[in-house]
Amino acid sequence: MTKLKLCVNLRWKSASRESEDDEEILAAFRRNAVPYTCLSTCQNFGPDGDVVAPECCDPSRSCFRAR
Repeated sequence: MTKLKLCVNLRWKSASRESEDDEEILAAFRRNAVPYTCLSTCQNFGPDGDVVAPECCDPSRSCFRAR
């Protein structure tokens, strides 16, 4: 299984946040029932001004920090 490449600053309110199981985390993302925020800005946008979401907070962004 491929390890998820998520930014350490990506935050969401869910029990899966503490999980090391990538499948559990992906299931939470598929439900998409929680708001996402950036720890750097405490908003729904990152330091680069773009939206915060699991599918957006990836290594292509200048503010990305690997977990």
